[in-house]
Amino acid sequence: MTKAPQDSQFARPRSLTGRLLLRGMNKGHRPLHLWGLEGLGVQPDERVIDIGCGGGAILKRLLGLTRREVAGIDHSADAVRTSLALNRAAAETGRLRVLEASVDRIPMRSGYFDAATAFETLYFWPDQLAGLAEVHRVLRPGGRLLIINDYASREAAGFWADRLDMSVPDGEELSALASQAGFAKVDWDLHPRRGWLRVLAIA
Repeated sequence: MTKAPQDSQFARPRSLTGRLLLRGMNKGHRPLHLWGLEGLGVQPDERVIDIGCGGGAILKRLLGLTRREVAGIDHSADAVRTSLALNRAAAETGRLRVLEASVDRIPMRSGYFDAATAFETLYFWPDQLAGLAEVHRVLRPGGRLLIINDYASREAAGFWADRLDMSVPDGEELSALASQAGFAKVDWDLHPRRGWLRVLAIA
């Protein structure tokens, strides 16, 4: 299954409840963020986009790793506003762009980015294969996509997978999807203690 609904607060945060959830995830996911970004190796001259930027914490970290442009997209208007508020200085200087958009229609030109990240968001993409193909489109040849999932399989997600109707591929399934979407090489690993999934796909 590669499709998921988008009406829960986790999928599309909105209103006061959604904004509080975004701030909580910024703080609560910090260890996941740090471990995940170790696998990307962002260089100072690279342009990077964060897919499903949520509360903006990953954008803030990316801005500290590169001197070039950082972009984010999210289909939640409240997430876009929260991300911009957290990173106001970079947005005001033009080094950060955050747009309200879906992963299957990224409003950026082909081959523009050196790297892309997707933290805790793929579960809720409307069509995972289409989304992966669209991310592949905006990456240059040899560009990297880093996907980080707290849950490494539907079984690992347990109650939450059913409650939120999340689509949670495991490492092998996600590797196959990325290859089908056009990525030339895909590697994945698990956090040794927490079981988090980290996937690195090369365009």
